[in-house]
Amino acid sequence: MSGRACAACGTKMRPDVLPATFRCGACGFLASDLPVRINAAEAIDEDVRAIALKPIRDANFTQLLDACADLLPPGTRLLDVGCAHGWFLQAATARGIAAEGLEPDRAMLAIAQVAGLPVREGYFPAALPPDARFQAITFNDVFEHLPDPAGMARAVAAALAPGGIAIVNLPVAEGFIFCAARLLARLGLRGPLARMWQEGLPSPHLSYFSAPALERLFADAGLRLVRRGELASIVTTGLYARIRYDRSVGPGRAAVLYAAALAARAVAGLFPSDIQFFVFRREDD
Repeated sequence: MSGRACAACGTKMRPDVLPATFRCGACGFLASDLPVRINAAEAIDEDVRAIALKPIRDANFTQLLDACADLLPPGTRLLDVGCAHGWFLQAATARGIAAEGLEPDRAMLAIAQVAGLPVREGYFPAALPPDARFQAITFNDVFEHLPDPAGMARAVAAALAPGGIAIVNLPVAEGFIFCAARLLARLGLRGPLARMWQEGLPSPHLSYFSAPALERLFADAGLRLVRRGELASIVTTGLYARIRYDRSVGPGRAAVLYAAALAARAVAGLFPSDIQFFVFRREDD
């Protein structure tokens, strides 16, 4: 698909460093054709993944909710798309937000439902009633996994109540670690970049946005950027487990990746964070 058009600006994209990845020279948007196999046989140890991810997810959710507290007063009807274990739902509910979730992965859905969380099975927006409207819609490490980001932005605008907000937190193309991984790939060391695209996992990354590209994508759907911030991209607690939850990563490779991540953490604070959040508000006449 070397002739594919950029989802953000429509420019013809060119092949990037890794096979099945592409880059827009006009706005910096990157995309992949990596296969998606949600609900297929997985190479992931879900118990290890939960232990590995929870520290960084909890820290980022606390920071995100603090940063958006004035936009999410108690009683706000919120939909968390791709809610996974439901950790964001729990954090939001603890603040009085009327949060519910949507999750297509049946293993994750079962975990969230066993925890007693209000989670619906399926994909956004198809799994929702046609007239469903929310005051806030969140995508926490989800938007980069979606196959049609432009169509998704339009669907978000349609599902928001007037004046509603969309909060998107995701890895960005300007991030220090991602840029360093692309440089290493150009030098012949492709493993770190393949890991950042989550190549070989059931739900790989299909997009890496630059901040201007993401803002343009949502602006075209009638959603205006009102807030932006950075979240922690490397938390040492659970770091080794996060590397090893992919069963295909052996101890030797995991040790190399762990050492590289620690080295990156030492200097990452001097550069843009790899994880950022963006808040968009629905524009109404």
